[in-house]
Amino acid sequence: MIVNTRPSILANKTNELLACSGIEFIHEPLTKILSISPSNQALERLRQLDSYDVIIFTSQSAAKFGAPYLQKHTSKNLNLLIMAIGLATQRVLSEHDLVSEVPSGFNSAGLAELIEQGKHEKCLIFCGGKQPQLSFHTPVTLDTFSCYKVIDEESIELSNITGNRKAIFLIYNIQTLEVLVRYSQPTDLEKMNLIVASRRIQEAAFNHGIKGCVVAESPHDEEMTEAAIKLARS
Repeated sequence: MIVNTRPSILANKTNELLACSGIEFIHEPLTKILSISPSNQALERLRQLDSYDVIIFTSQSAAKFGAPYLQKHTSKNLNLLIMAIGLATQRVLSEHDLVSEVPSGFNSAGLAELIEQGKHEKCLIFCGGKQPQLSFHTPVTLDTFSCYKVIDEESIELSNITGNRKAIFLIYNIQTLEVLVRYSQPTDLEKMNLIVASRRIQEAAFNHGIKGCVVAESPHDEEMTEAAIKLARS
């Protein structure tokens, strides 16, 4: 059985892929995403868009909640360079008629490489409430525009799932992993199977004593579900 832990607003694609495969699965969101009102400082940064070399969107949620703000403050003659961390984020931006570049690695390190290649010095990042991972990969100036937050789901009950050796959890980020660990028994962690979106998440899982942890070929829904289905059928 595969467990899709994605927040409800991001879960449809994964659920559709799993349903088409015929594999047994459940959707058990461990976190939820809420839009937040940008700070006055963040809004002031939008009024100074021409001072930035690059506009960066770090997630689908950043694009979903942040793109409308960007559109309101973008003049037609302002030639903005926009980067998206992955293909799903790029698709959301395209729905708002925003064209973006995507790094080959689909991660913060890849974004940092694009920034270095372009010799950019100042970036505006649309993100959640936490410090962007990109800040650990580049020394350039990174101003943030926080437009959403991620919180734990209410009434999480995993006791009937975590003890199932055949359960395979899809984990897309560190916060979801931390929620899973908090609501699981230590003995269950040792026999848990995870498909994760990055080596960073894998390392964190190992530190929690989770040995059955595989990194998907990419963090996108297609590769994540493909890896889970392959493991479930092995």
